[in-house]
Amino acid sequence: MENKKSYVGCWILMLFMLAAGKVCAQADEFATWSMVRLNHQLRNDLRLSGAVEFRSKDDLKMADRWGGEIGLMYTVLSWLKVEGVYEVHYRNLGEDKGWKFRHRYNLGAQGTVGCGNFKVSLRERFQQTFSGGEVENRLRSRLKISYALDKPKLSLYFAPELYQPIGDRAFFRVARMRYRPGVEITCSKRCALDVFYCRQYESDNSRNIFGVEVKVAL
Repeated sequence: MENKKSYVGCWILMLFMLAAGKVCAQADEFATWSMVRLNHQLRNDLRLSGAVEFRSKDDLKMADRWGGEIGLMYTVLSWLKVEGVYEVHYRNLGEDKGWKFRHRYNLGAQGTVGCGNFKVSLRERFQQTFSGGEVENRLRSRLKISYALDKPKLSLYFAPELYQPIGDRAFFRVARMRYRPGVEITCSKRCALDVFYCRQYESDNSRNIFGVEVKVAL
């Protein structure tokens, strides 16, 4: 049975890598994301998290942004969680504008169901961003499908995410689309690693992104 699970998992991972390679052949811009996230369980139903992040852009030639965030996640039911997150970004807007700060908050809910080694989750987030006196509202919808391998402790996933503008006639227009295959690796009881590829589509700029996220439980 374990051999069968490993066989299926390897095939899923190969499909992810083939899809990523095919899209990379049509590359617009290459970028990287790296993040360290700390989680602390305040109670059985309440978790506090914080993170720092660095992003590059322009085919690794330029720093894109530094970021930090802090958030709370509350477990309403075994399959339903709600969250609130505050973020601050220090962004590189180019030679003319230089580096500028941007603030953002997210409010969201996530439902998860499982069947055997498969899990499916749907996350909806309202996102409001404040930058240079302007306010941007977005609705983010993410579907995540994952398959867990017991030995080794790996979880393969694919997560498409849709961004929609809110508050104008452009609602129901796709402002941004992300397709993210990846693998989550359990290194120890307190540490996990998320390695992923993300294809991001936008009207004025599309990116191929390689990312690594380190998660530590305190």
